[in-house]
This record gives sequence, C-alpha cells and structure tokens, in this order.
Amino acid sequence: MRAIFNELDTNGTGLIRKKDLRLAFEKLGLIAGEEAIRDFVALLDKSGDNKISFEEFSEFILLVPHMKIQFIFDHWMDSRSASSEGDFPFGDPSPPAKKLNPLQLLIAGGIAGAISRTLTAPLDRLKTMFQAGPPAGQPPYSSIVDACNRILREATGWRAFFKGNGTNVLKIAPESAIKFWAFETLKTVVSQDASQISVAERFVAGALAGLTAQTAIYPMEVAKTRLAIAASGEYKGILDCLSSVYRSEGTRALYKGLAPALTGIIPYAGVDLCVFSLLKDSYQARYPDEAPGVFSLLACGAISSTCATFFAYPLVVIRTRLQAQGMPGRPVLYSGMFDCAGKILASEGPKGFYRGIIPNFLKAIPAISSSYVVYEKTKNIMFKYNNS
Repeated sequence: MRAIFNELDTNGTGLIRKKDLRLAFEKLGLIAGEEAIRDFVALLDKSGDNKISFEEFSEFILLVPHMKIQFIFDHWMDSRSASSEGDFPFGDPSPPAKKLNPLQLLIAGGIAGAISRTLTAPLDRLKTMFQAGPPAGQPPYSSIVDACNRILREATGWRAFFKGNGTNVLKIAPESAIKFWAFETLKTVVSQDASQISVAERFVAGALAGLTAQTAIYPMEVAKTRLAIAASGEYKGILDCLSSVYRSEGTRALYKGLAPALTGIIPYAGVDLCVFSLLKDSYQARYPDEAPGVFSLLACGAISSTCATFFAYPLVVIRTRLQAQGMPGRPVLYSGMFDCAGKILASEGPKGFYRGIIPNFLKAIPAISSSYVVYEKTKNIMFKYNNS
C-alpha cells in the first residue's frame, strides 16, 4: 500500500491531491473527468482538506478491500517479473520527489544485484553445473548433495561455491545500463503515441531491449559459465578466461549459445504476460464483483513466472551446454542449437532439459528479498546524500 500511495503522490508531499490522481490516470491511459476525481477524493478525505493522507488511503483500502485498485498495482508491478534464471529487474516505486537520476538508480540497482547474486552464488553455480553436466569421464551428479560434495573437494574448498560470481557481478552495470537505455529509446520508436504506450508496445520494446543488452554483454555470460564449471586453476580470472577462449577457439566461441539465449527471451516474457493475464481474467470472471487484491495478484505473478520458466528453461540448458563445449574435458559435441536439443532428448530424455531447475527455483526467494531490501536502502542513502 505504501508503494502504491507513493506512486500516486507525484510531489512526494505525503498527500495525494486531485492533480496527482489526474496525472496517475493519464499515465495509465485512463480518462477521468474532474467530477469523478473530486468525488473520489471526497470519498477518502476524512479531514475535509481535499487531500488524501496515507492514513486515509490505507484505512479506506483495508475497510473496503473490494476497491478496484488493480490498475494501479498492475502499473506498479510492470517491471517486477523474475527472469527464467531467477533474477529480478528493478522498477522505481519511490515518489518523484525522492527519485534519483538515472545514474544513481543504475548504481543502486547494481549494488543490489551484486549483493543478491553473491548471496545466491552457490545455488547459481549448482544450477550451472547441472545444466552443463560433469566433464567427460565423470559420473553424472546424482543429487544436489553429491554436487556440493564435489565442489567442496576442489582445492579452494568452500570458496569454490562462488566461482564465476565475479563475472556475474561485473556484468550487472553494463547490462542494466544498456537495457535501460534501449527500453526508453525503443518505447518511442515502437509506439504510435509516446504518451499512451500500450501493453503490446511495452512488450515489444522490452523484448528488443533484452535482446540488445544480452547481445552486448554475451561474452561475459560465456565467461561466467566457464568459470563456474572449470576445474580449479584452469583460469586465473575473467580476463584470462575470455582471452583463453579467444586464443584457442576464436571470436565465435565468445558467442556460443547466443541463439538459444536470444530465442528464450521472447517466449519467456510472452508466456509470463499471457498466463498472468489469463489468471487475472479468470479470477474476475469467477468473482465479478470483487477485484483481485494485492496477494491475489502476487500469486498470479508467481504462477505466471513459474510457468514461463518451465517453458523457457530448456533453452537455458541448451545455451549452457553450447557455452561449455570446447573446454578441457568437454569435447565439442553439438553443431548448434537444434543439434544440441536433439542429442539431449535422445540421450537424457525430456528431463535432460530441466537439469538444475531446482536450485534455480531455490534461489528466487532470497534473490528477490535481498535485491529489494538493498535497492531501497541504497536509494534512501543516496537521497539523503543529495539533500545533505
């Protein structure tokens, strides 16, 4: 409720005025007359000052839970969907008066992402190991415990759980910056009316922005995968890994698996949006007089993200297999995306496309929790610094 209130409080004064509501409706592409806005304010305003405080706002929502606020919540949730690998982008629910400049928001998101990825790095490495499979000559991983024991037997001990995390952290800033720039630029290109961008236009702009960012930083993805599954001492670091791949396998090796990576972005986002919309519409059809509340919408989002992950995850596994082949102990087995898919299906069956999905799901809750907490705390520190 606080985040939704802050979104409506466009001046950051702690009070919602009629002009704030008018701006909110315009942002959502809705047309509301002055009389309707005046009546809405009067409905919530208990003090008679023609303004809505947070106490009045929250009291009204708690006492009238059927209030149709889903359009506000939908807008607030626009950029809060997990990716197929359990990562979460960042929107900005703060009131405009507390908004920071794009560079500061990028720094806040980068810090939050770095901490989140570090906290969940062991699960991320386990996921990558299951996706790529063990080196030639070694038995497959029988369980998560078996994979953990093999990691602990490496020369660096418990630190081996964090192999590849440095690359994961370093790619956050450029990836976020490119995606942010591309999305804002492409929105104006694909939309017929820049002031009223439709859901379909946002989807197209978001998908293209994701494709652009993924292509730009893809060599870092290859380095992350290889560092995560390499034997101890095989690479001295990120630069050594990239230069070694370039020297021994050429430039094309830095883009191994790019096709399934790019292919997976669009169906993931499409399934996520489609399932979310269907679930919400089904809820409203079953309860026509009751708008879905916050928890119902969160449940719809969780289910839609899970369905999208199941749909797109095989492409993540194919991408990882293509990235890993050519390393010492990992001969080149696949000529491309379709060849890889066919051989996985023939040798491992359908379950081979879902190697590592359990640690992938396990990291989602700590990832989103730590990301949002650190993101908001970092923004608050920057805001205080700006005003000191």
